[in-house]
Amino acid sequence: MADSLDALADFACRTQIEDIEPKALAHLRAIIADTLAVCAIGNQELPMRQLLAVQREQVAGGQASVLGTGQRLNPLDAAALNAAAGCWLELDEGNLTSNGHPGIQVIPTALALAQQLGRSGADFLLASAIGYEIVARIGSACDMRMSIHPHGTYGVVGAAVAAARLLGLGRAQMREVISLAGSSPIAGNRQGMKEGATLRNWYAAHSATMGQTAVRLVQSGFTAPIDGLQPTCNDVLFDHFRPDVMVQDLGQRWLLADGYIKLYGCGRPIHSAIDALRHALEPLGGPSAWPEPEQVERIELRGFKFLVFLNRTDIRNAFATRFSTPFALASVLTHRSHGIECFTDQAAADARVQSLMARVQMHEDAAMSERFPAQQCCDLTVVLRDGRRLSGRCETIRGEPANPADPQDYRDKFMALASRIWPGDRLGELYEQARHPERLPSLQGWGLA
Repeated sequence: MADSLDALADFACRTQIEDIEPKALAHLRAIIADTLAVCAIGNQELPMRQLLAVQREQVAGGQASVLGTGQRLNPLDAAALNAAAGCWLELDEGNLTSNGHPGIQVIPTALALAQQLGRSGADFLLASAIGYEIVARIGSACDMRMSIHPHGTYGVVGAAVAAARLLGLGRAQMREVISLAGSSPIAGNRQGMKEGATLRNWYAAHSATMGQTAVRLVQSGFTAPIDGLQPTCNDVLFDHFRPDVMVQDLGQRWLLADGYIKLYGCGRPIHSAIDALRHALEPLGGPSAWPEPEQVERIELRGFKFLVFLNRTDIRNAFATRFSTPFALASVLTHRSHGIECFTDQAAADARVQSLMARVQMHEDAAMSERFPAQQCCDLTVVLRDGRRLSGRCETIRGEPANPADPQDYRDKFMALASRIWPGDRLGELYEQARHPERLPSLQGWGLA
């Protein structure tokens, strides 16, 4: 009797480009362009550059780009480096319906293997879509535990499926890959993320390495549990797994279309607070008219559980800044900006930011928590020392399907990041290639390194 894993395997093996919902395909194009730029800029960070130097001495070469570095490695290590780099500045896309970040779990593997095998851009696009959709559906069918970070968990399945599709595995092997990959997660915790532990960035690399390894194991005759997803998603890492929800309308409704692309370099829940802050400050005019931090008595916030969970004020490094709601509010207001300069080591050490951060008061609103993730509600008030109260609200974060951003914002983000890496006269071409990879007959040698 067919089960939910059979349905996933059938979907993974039979789906073609023309089967993808047009809205979902259009969003995937934006996600791929964004992910390539985000990985490339992340690879410029010192720990990533140092890790690449170590890897070059100890692992095999290949045709897969380590994005933005001019280097190529074998697909296992290139995908891992790109996945970790893509998480570094907390600019990678995500999907609230799936409770995670499917793109960074899948796209680095699909790209690396497509380059290694000399597959077409169309093959890469299709493998990315299928892997993403399966990640999103698994994530949407379980209840996340606040203590578990989703990177490197069900993302292993998406990476494995993308690799298996590029390698042409049949339905029986595809089912085995899904079960084996579903049995091979990493149990990363969110606490380390809040503390600024950059180990968290390697969790997505686990998806890249274990996803490809899962395929190799199945090809070599290793066997998986009959259903490796059930215990992982219902007992080990998550709760209340609903396989029927996972496969409902599979191939007809695409959760891929429900994703977002980040416009702020911090954890997605914090975006609701930044949107509410900007709404509160709108009556003052542009950022030049915003109050100085010393003029602020306090900032009061009511929001959903996850937003309030990101509450640390003992910020030790740039990475920790990206997972602190009080820090983000203080830094955005102090810098009169919401760019990446708000989430740096220099910002973390800024005495004005630190002082204002201590004056942020947060409380969970149970009704708002009930409405998350469908809505991401936050009420915020900036109380000034002169007695004025500036209030703002967010119900749906800018960039969610119900509150779409301007596509030009996504292009501007790509250009701002890519201009730090690739020659200016190539940026337009790279952007169009990233959005339309199917125009490339082979990805081998694609000039992204």
